[in-house]
Amino acid sequence: MSTLDYLKANEHKSERGFLSEAQYLKDNWGWLKYSYAIAIKVRSRMSELGWTQKQLAEALNCTQQHISVLLNGRVNMTLETLAKLEEAMKCSLINVDIPTSYFNSPRIGETKPAIDTSRLVDGYIPRKKKGPKR
Repeated sequence: MSTLDYLKANEHKSERGFLSEAQYLKDNWGWLKYSYAIAIKVRSRMSELGWTQKQLAEALNCTQQHISVLLNGRVNMTLETLAKLEEAMKCSLINVDIPTSYFNSPRIGETKPAIDTSRLVDGYIPRKKKGPKR
């Protein structure tokens, strides 16, 4: 039996082989690079605080298994999850500073907003609902 025949006969039958793993990384690298970077920041901050995965899970009100998955860096986290992590660990993970005045301030050159923007983001005005004419 040749070496090639032996390797083919004894190859791992898993569907998640090297080629499929490489293809997954290639297809998802756009968000995976951020997920890995965030996972590294979270691990670093946990180390600074002296926290375990269980303590972070308690702070986020989730399971330790969920934290373990997040710390693998292969999870497409929601903004809600990121906000909860930042709040629990008192740190910035995505480095976006949004001034509070941004949401309610007039645009450059305006003296005041044309409408009440207290509930709107960036002056977005929702369209009026179309309904039956009266």
